[in-house]
Amino acid sequence: MTAVAASKTRSAADAVDAIGSGMVVATGSLSSEPLSLTGALWDRADRLRDVTVVSGMMLTGYPFLAQDKKAAFRLRTWFMPGTLLGGAAKSIEADFLPLTWAQTVRYLADQAFDVVLVQVSPADARGYHSLGVNTSQARAMLRGARLVIAEVNEAMPRTCGDSLVHESELDILVREDHALPEFPHREGDAVDREIGHLAAELIPDGATLQFGIGTIPGAALDGLIEQGRSGISVISQLTDPARKLIEAGVCIERNPKALVGDVLGTRGLYDWMRENDQVHMTDGLTTHSVEAFASRHNFVSINSALEIDLYGQLNADFLDGMQVGGIGGSVDFTIGAQVAGNRSIIAMRSRTKKGVPRIVPNLKPGPVTVPRTLIQFVVTEQGVADLRDRTVRERARALAQIAHPGDRDALLAAAEHLS
Repeated sequence: MTAVAASKTRSAADAVDAIGSGMVVATGSLSSEPLSLTGALWDRADRLRDVTVVSGMMLTGYPFLAQDKKAAFRLRTWFMPGTLLGGAAKSIEADFLPLTWAQTVRYLADQAFDVVLVQVSPADARGYHSLGVNTSQARAMLRGARLVIAEVNEAMPRTCGDSLVHESELDILVREDHALPEFPHREGDAVDREIGHLAAELIPDGATLQFGIGTIPGAALDGLIEQGRSGISVISQLTDPARKLIEAGVCIERNPKALVGDVLGTRGLYDWMRENDQVHMTDGLTTHSVEAFASRHNFVSINSALEIDLYGQLNADFLDGMQVGGIGGSVDFTIGAQVAGNRSIIAMRSRTKKGVPRIVPNLKPGPVTVPRTLIQFVVTEQGVADLRDRTVRERARALAQIAHPGDRDALLAAAEHLS
């Protein structure tokens, strides 16, 4: 540790003493949540009032939103906690930012946060720390910060690409080693594998591939391996299935094989990322912005959804009258797919595991995640619907044909009444 770094070092409790009532505090999320700092901050609830916490998905939960801390903290977020908390999220009060991923990065870059909490690797001999496995939004968050408190964690891997931040940019350092929060990959069932393999057939050799989180996108990556694809580049995020894709030799020979802003998975994946030049970290505008897609060809995105209606309107974040997740990159990627030669795939089960149809006549009242004009390919275990250049009724019939057999006749009948 340099003399400068030593003079900046504090305990977590002392560091968060800099946070006062009424401040706006942005914090790293996903696997980069600085747990010692956020934990120390939540413990100060009895001494604080009206602190606004700005963050995304917090894998360790939301204890600061408990009833006894309600006066101290409020959450401002682009990813509502419903995905993690399920039914318990109905009691959570938060202010939702309905932003795409690219819009979120621009929003963060435009703010002058009172305090920013980040997690970094130990510094090298030149005083450079690494932002590690989440760089998509961290750089933007730091840009206008009045005070930066950094948790220095040996478990945070030093990653390649645009991940470095110099100690001179960090005002207070807290040394605290702990395992990074994990987001383990779950293996899908036979239905997920069937959907994934059908989706993989739509992904050509040489594609630049974005894929969402979940069993179906993971099954699609397995499908690419089994179908012998080659020359694939990964963009946006990296998961355990993507590591498997790289190690199987499916990706381009030169490095980097992946250009991502977020790495999300198991401890083994995080350890694999250490100085691994097969993966370059970058910011969210490089991966998600319209400007980036204008020069990106042979791009394919594959994501899932909660439901789609016969018009092709997609719902990926609203359930039972409640915001349960975030818009994320879904809109960014479907816009990027409008560039000539690019394509987007929505891969989903025809029914939930509880038997609820995912292809419906009309979405219920509420927000639409992706408008019908941007939807191209829809895949279920029943087949593939190509909605491009089709009339309203033709699109509806195509979607009805890939619905569950038990839902198909009613959907086909409903399709004839659309105009």
